[in-house]
Amino acid sequence: MEQERRHRLEYHASSFTVKIVAKSGGLEKIVVNQVDGVFKCPLCGTSLTTKAGCRKHLKNNVCTTERDNNQNPPELTLPAVTLPQHQAVPPPPGPREQPETRTFDDAVLYSCGELHASAGEKRKTLGIVESLGLEPISIKDALGIEQNALAHAAVVSRLSAGPVELSPVVLRKRKRDEDETCPNCSPPPAPGLAHLLSCSPYAARLATRSYVELNDDICELLNRDWQFSPQLRYASAAILAGCVLINNRNGQAIMANTVESYGRQKTVDIHREPFVVQKGHPATTSLPPSIKTPYKKVWPVTLPTIEGKRLIIGTKSFDALITSSLRLDKVVEPSIGASTPSFVLSDTSSSLATKIFLDAEHLEIGLKMAKNKDTWSISSCDLLYQLRQVKTKFFDASTFYLCRASSFFADNHPCQPYTIFNLASFDQAHSGDGVAASNLFHDIACDVLRDGSQAVLKRETVQRLRGRCTNEGNISNEFDGILTLFGDKSSMPILGNRDLNKILENLAPQLSSYIAKANKSVNDYEAGRAMPHQQVLGKIERALGVKLRSKDIGLPLTFGKHKIS
Repeated sequence: MEQERRHRLEYHASSFTVKIVAKSGGLEKIVVNQVDGVFKCPLCGTSLTTKAGCRKHLKNNVCTTERDNNQNPPELTLPAVTLPQHQAVPPPPGPREQPETRTFDDAVLYSCGELHASAGEKRKTLGIVESLGLEPISIKDALGIEQNALAHAAVVSRLSAGPVELSPVVLRKRKRDEDETCPNCSPPPAPGLAHLLSCSPYAARLATRSYVELNDDICELLNRDWQFSPQLRYASAAILAGCVLINNRNGQAIMANTVESYGRQKTVDIHREPFVVQKGHPATTSLPPSIKTPYKKVWPVTLPTIEGKRLIIGTKSFDALITSSLRLDKVVEPSIGASTPSFVLSDTSSSLATKIFLDAEHLEIGLKMAKNKDTWSISSCDLLYQLRQVKTKFFDASTFYLCRASSFFADNHPCQPYTIFNLASFDQAHSGDGVAASNLFHDIACDVLRDGSQAVLKRETVQRLRGRCTNEGNISNEFDGILTLFGDKSSMPILGNRDLNKILENLAPQLSSYIAKANKSVNDYEAGRAMPHQQVLGKIERALGVKLRSKDIGLPLTFGKHKIS
């Protein structure tokens, strides 16, 4: 205890006093404070780790006091801050090291894909393996990651005698499944993802992707200031597109198929997340909390809103809204739109328990964007599908940022959520007031993306679309209001035009029902494309008179002599 007390006094004292002899001959009392874990000399700024070292430094007159200097103290000036011409972008992270060799039981369970099963299932598996006389084998793959297999005790003994050459034994007469993937093309799973990727209903498709867990370097990049790195509004969305979130508290997992990034501050994005005080209490936000989190200043959270429960990945510089997602741990309908009811982080402990794995291909694309300050979109194709789900502030240029990215699952436009800007492309809508209004927003977006601050809305465009509306209804009234704004002019500016913006803000909410209908078609398309096996299983159920459980979908099933993969 005495030794610990002395250590605290020597290394962790907040301050102490030293009397020194100045050059004038008098005694002077100097107060030394601890700053950032070190003792700073108040005379010359030298950093020392111990009180004894600092006392010695001062008493030896290594530095002088200000009163011994006959000159006036120098004027305090701030150093000029020059931003570097090029900020380094971290390389894509390599595979993480796995823990040491598994225990006997864990190796058996890993070999059988039961490592995360219930205690009862684990006991059953271990009992079956023991009754068959099987033992686990530890194998290091090309990346040094441990894999396990099972063999009879006698075979294991023979394999331990010398070098071993491994090769899979393929059942040649088995019909190849449409979703089956080549083992040579399937990358090893990231640590923490092996169980999900092996048991997911979409395991065959996910096996072709490579994932890496979010690390400190990428966290630092995602928190850089958009004002000085404007390309990050696009790079951040690209990096997070296709990421996998796993809540380790309940085992739920989700893929973020479409991600929209929104800047934190009004100076970089007029659609920033609002920070308000309601009844004396600040509203909940997606800002990373001031506690230790698994990922530095990156925080997954669910925020309740009028439109539903929004799943957001927040950083200090932006928040990423997930507008299309797919549950990976079981078969659930995709969530299309701003609300994600299928994956809810209900409290702080759920957010703390959530792991984030990035799609390696999207990460590489995002890192390339982060190096190029001329980046202005996610991709050169489907530009209107890169506009975010906004319905206000049409007078501001940031409303038309192309910073919405999609995963490999939802890269084609039929799989992406509709907005007021791309609703005109919905195939199942042919006429009506809603179609006319959607074409107006489509044309406005095209004009702004093409001409920037010089973009104008033409009277003839509005007249043509007004002619497609009925003579009664709110939408036709808004068109009449826009025509009144033209006066005797044939065109008017779009950006900076608050009068036009007021009418457009009244018009945009009236498209909500049309967007909901269009998004329902996206939901049906994604569900059918991602889960074609459900149709096959439905036929099997009807033919055999057997009701299959949802957890059985995607797993090998055997009925008599018939094996269904």
